Amino acid sequence: MSLNLKFLSGESWQFSLFLLGAALLMFILLAHYLRNDHVVYFDQSVLTWFHTIRHPYLDHFFSAITWMGSLWILLPLYLLLTFTMTPHIDHFEKILGITFWGTLITVYALKFEFERKRPLFFGAINELPLDPSFPSAHTAQITAFALGLSLALAGTQTLYQGVISSLLLLLVIVVSASRMYLQVHFPTDVLAGMLIAFMWAIITGWIVKTGVLG
Repeated sequence: MSLNLKFLSGESWQFSLFLLGAALLMFILLAHYLRNDHVVYFDQSVLTWFHTIRHPYLDHFFSAITWMGSLWILLPLYLLLTFTMTPHIDHFEKILGITFWGTLITVYALKFEFERKRPLFFGAINELPLDPSFPSAHTAQITAFALGLSLALAGTQTLYQGVISSLLLLLVIVVSASRMYLQVHFPTDVLAGMLIAFMWAIITGWIVKTGVLG
């Protein structure tokens, strides 16, 4: 089964470079504004809105769905898919692996570089994580997993490929929202996590398309 990364060929390749540059620039600006405390009003406004929609049913829903961004769920799922899908889809282990692990390593390196404290505006609904807040690891992990899996399936003729990608996108949105609803991350943490995963997905596509790793 051959890989078909059309977005990395011809003019689409240039567009991908543009997207990578735009995402990188956005992240750099975000990090700059964060260091200079220029995002406090935006962060507080969004978290205030999430606080106003609190409801016991939503508490339970978001407390449960947020686990889909946890390594306790994603790591076993990653290993299962790698072992089962690699024999059937070319480069599956490279695409999912580079996107996922590249994102993971980058996120935790940045966490301890910025050492941003968790939001304390309204108090976390559940236990507040101990690691630094920026970027959001849960958001980055589920985004990287979703993008990596969608990219790996891009060249296949899977009947439900579109459905799978749509469900993954929905999962990314809901998990990302859960981190803010639960008051454990600032919106800018969530955005940063998405940007990092997005950049790694483009880098992964380039690595596989050019055959850098064989």
